[in-house]
Amino acid sequence: MKKITIIIFSIFLVIVGGCSNNSTSSEADVNNNSESEKGLTGYQVSKEPVDMKIHLHHFDGQVIFNDDWTTFKKAAELTNVSLKGVAPKTSTDSQEAFNLMIASGEIPDFVQGTKADLMKYGKEGAFLPLNDLIEEHAPNIKKYLDEKEGLAEYATASDGNLYFVPFIADGEAQKGWFVRQDWLDKLGLKAPQTTDELYEVLKAFKERDPNGNGKQDEIPYFSRISESLGELTILWGARNDLFLDGDKIKYGPYEDKYGTALSELAKWYEEKLIDPEIFTRGAKARDILLGNNQGGITHDWFGSTAGYNNLLKDQVDGFKFETFAPPGNSEGEKIEPTVRDPYGDKAGVAIGYSTKDPVKAIKYLDFFYSEEGRRLMNYGVEGETYDLVDGKPVFKEEILSSPDVPTKLHEYGVQTLFSYHQDFEYEKQWLNPIALKGIEEYSAKNYFAEPLPPFSFSEEEEKKITEIAADLKTYRDEMMQKWVLGAEKIDYKEFKNQLKNLGVEEYIDLHQKAYDRSVKK
Repeated sequence: MKKITIIIFSIFLVIVGGCSNNSTSSEADVNNNSESEKGLTGYQVSKEPVDMKIHLHHFDGQVIFNDDWTTFKKAAELTNVSLKGVAPKTSTDSQEAFNLMIASGEIPDFVQGTKADLMKYGKEGAFLPLNDLIEEHAPNIKKYLDEKEGLAEYATASDGNLYFVPFIADGEAQKGWFVRQDWLDKLGLKAPQTTDELYEVLKAFKERDPNGNGKQDEIPYFSRISESLGELTILWGARNDLFLDGDKIKYGPYEDKYGTALSELAKWYEEKLIDPEIFTRGAKARDILLGNNQGGITHDWFGSTAGYNNLLKDQVDGFKFETFAPPGNSEGEKIEPTVRDPYGDKAGVAIGYSTKDPVKAIKYLDFFYSEEGRRLMNYGVEGETYDLVDGKPVFKEEILSSPDVPTKLHEYGVQTLFSYHQDFEYEKQWLNPIALKGIEEYSAKNYFAEPLPPFSFSEEEEKKITEIAADLKTYRDEMMQKWVLGAEKIDYKEFKNQLKNLGVEEYIDLHQKAYDRSVKK
């Protein structure tokens, strides 16, 4: 599929080459008035109603643009621009849906996607360079680019152009450790403080029947995201990807600690301390294993995971799923490998090369960087999903009483990966005390690993990095699964040799040079 997409798109580029244009003919001020659009009021970007198309398909089909989303209907009232979704409703593979759209050559006015995809195809002509459009017609976006540290560098491609307007996350704590506190109490145990203690708790959950049904059916450690096993390598001082060690960039799987970590994870899996279906159970793992009173410990998002205390309080007797600090690893460090990088979602919205009116398109995106637009995307429509209380948006009870607030909000188009600045206050409203306690502890004690800075690469460097990164990730994930499942005997020496053959040392060196350049600025 990937090869077919590239071939078709290459033909498409020959046909449409030169269609992109980074210049516009009209001028705009903060009030959105232009020579061609006199008399616009408020947030209007057009005198007459305009329809534009959008491809928005993420979370593998869990969120697909819906023409009836009230958030975007309200935006249409304010801007006079209505969006029509073109992403396939039946697809459950967001990357494939994106690839097929690109391969067709029919690029809509707006395309939501990952930074990597939007930059890649932007440079090849599928999306418009936005530099001049933003400078002349998008004062709100421009203000963010000028004032928010690292944003301009993050969003700029190697050719110096901006091809997308990013989604900016808010907050700090992302994921944390959760344990069945009621099981610990029943077995007379305490929350584990070290990796060794974590192992002992997992064994106790497996062997001592904490759910009390007379069977060894407990799943001590589980996760709804199979790739999250890579995050557990921190328990042995390892990392699953690039990381910063002082002023040196390193690649975790290329460090010897990684071999130790995978050996231990394979041992845990063999002893049935890790969900035997961790690579296949999928997104419903929490629902299934917690709902069946089988899941013991997980490492997941604070808000949605703590929410199961409310969801299952009447279903599982005595259910208590509480947070605990990261276990001290083999080097005595308590490290949380995830942190809310403002640009960590690496997503945003681009403008298609064939849009009829780039000025209206960028003004529309600029609306969502205004105070009104930001509130709309974070909270929805006043009177429908929230009310203003003392000047601040407060969600209605029917939203807060939902067992899964984020999914409920998605029904209105709220908190969609679009282009706007998220407001963490939205999340605080529905987080239960357990989640808030965990977030406050992780933040106060700063368990977070130091995030990598935004890198700036030359076009040649970026091309090489993209190529190497794909090969490294594929090989790393493939071998992790084989080793943990016991399908192959662990041979870390051969693993490192293969990483070297795939270009890992050049990959590290390119990132180191980019880091050194950023430090010298």
